[in-house]
Amino acid sequence: MENSPSVKSVAYPYGLMLAIYSILVLVLIYLMNIDQENWVIGTVNSLVTIVLYILALRTFKKKNGGFMKLKEALKVGLAIAAISGIISAVYAYIHYSFVYPEFLDMMYEKSYLDITERNMPQAQTDQALELSKMTLSPLFFATTTLILNLFFGFLISLIVGLIMKRENPAYQ
Repeated sequence: MENSPSVKSVAYPYGLMLAIYSILVLVLIYLMNIDQENWVIGTVNSLVTIVLYILALRTFKKKNGGFMKLKEALKVGLAIAAISGIISAVYAYIHYSFVYPEFLDMMYEKSYLDITERNMPQAQTDQALELSKMTLSPLFFATTTLILNLFFGFLISLIVGLIMKRENPAYQ
């Protein structure tokens, strides 16, 4: 019988690290009043996230005697994504509800100006504004945070898992 290390032993620390990193970035963006659409921040966040997944999968592989199946890589990656996603989503809800609720108001005003400049029929304008209001809520941001964490966690762990996989010949 195969005796691989626990997914939890790798997923908890790395999921927590990724969540703390994500929260710190959001807090720093708020404190330093940096534009959230800054491409440098997006690039650095992507690289840090990928590096954390690589380190986590490498740790799992090392604990497993140098072997790792793709299925195991996906389990570890999705567990990390779920842990960091849930923690980050809870903080995003708190952040946009209590710490920085005016951000959503500013985004709605920007959206309002963009929509009204298009000179659409009133019914379409009303519909677009209603959709904009729905997507600019703390709950929507929190839900999106969780879903994107799971999606990118799956994607990164799939790619890294395909590169790093090494099946144990004793169990083939």
